[in-house]
Amino acid sequence: MNLPRTVDLSESLQPNLYAAIIISFFLAVIVVALRFWCRWSNGVGYWVDDWLILVALSSSLGLTADQLWWIPRGLGKHIQAFGPDVVEIFSIGLFIAELTYTGVIVFVKLAILTLYWRIFNQNSSIRLPVGILTTAVLMWGIAVFFLTLLQCIPPRGFWDKTIEASCNVDSQKFLFAISIPNILIDVTLLSLPIPYVIRLNIARSQKRAILSMFTLGGFVCIASILRLVAVVTQPDNDDLSWNIVNQSIWATVEANLAIISACLPTLRPVWILIRGKKASKTDSDVPQIRPAIKNPQKVRSPYSWALSMLKSNGAEENSQTLTTSRTYFNSGNSSKGLIEEQQEAGTGTAIPLSRVEPKRSGDSVNTSTLRS
Repeated sequence: MNLPRTVDLSESLQPNLYAAIIISFFLAVIVVALRFWCRWSNGVGYWVDDWLILVALSSSLGLTADQLWWIPRGLGKHIQAFGPDVVEIFSIGLFIAELTYTGVIVFVKLAILTLYWRIFNQNSSIRLPVGILTTAVLMWGIAVFFLTLLQCIPPRGFWDKTIEASCNVDSQKFLFAISIPNILIDVTLLSLPIPYVIRLNIARSQKRAILSMFTLGGFVCIASILRLVAVVTQPDNDDLSWNIVNQSIWATVEANLAIISACLPTLRPVWILIRGKKASKTDSDVPQIRPAIKNPQKVRSPYSWALSMLKSNGAEENSQTLTTSRTYFNSGNSSKGLIEEQQEAGTGTAIPLSRVEPKRSGDSVNTSTLRS
């Protein structure tokens, strides 16, 4: 084996691994739980993107369990500090990590694409890029899965060197090759919703809020790039259990950050609670009294349909809009008043008639004033 001549066998990067793995996975679990709570609290049920993110979290659980099994058996320490079985253990850990990492990345990307479809489905121009990206993600995932599974034929030959097997895939070149298209898909996925959000007929503050939630996925791209850098700069020797630590850290962080960023656009009720507002209220300011109008009608408030769809689904989302209606009444030829009702989600409070005092000018009504 090609090993470094002088190493400190007491050196350990295992605390770094434990911190990155446990903290990032714990945060991913919390955010996914909040996502499902938001859907449940709005009473709108769950959609395809919710179940896909749950599958991604299950794959992340497999990745986390694999690394927690792997660390006490040599990952994060020099290979010379362990017995001859460390190479087989290393190969088993790497094999499982590659499969579970692929599962996380594929299902997170599919969850994001189905979320885009749900939010922007009124805009037919997004369907083609979503379809193309979905095809690219599936092709990438299938290719990586089979390349990982068939690095050696039979697959057991990847870790069991006592059997006769044909192994024709260089692990480092393989990891480099799958990283490039992964990063390109991430960048495309991140930039896809930006033009559609910019064209929304909503306030700039709301546009910034939506864009900020989507662009937080940029941290996933950064983690992907750092993982690629770790692959390229890995030392050219056989101290694999030490050399692969940075790759393991950034792969785990990337996977769990991807889950977190995919959930952020669905957590609007949480942000509202943090701001001290009720989840059922909108961000629009509706005046208590509006000027009189000539004909009875319903007026829709400038409510953000995009944000509404982020927290709801289907027809139930579009029906939860804030409306203001005005009702006029006549009493003979000498009295006339105005009742203004503000209704939200089917309920509202009418101004008592006792507080409406018409101001007369001859036989007609000019204006209406309210007693303070």
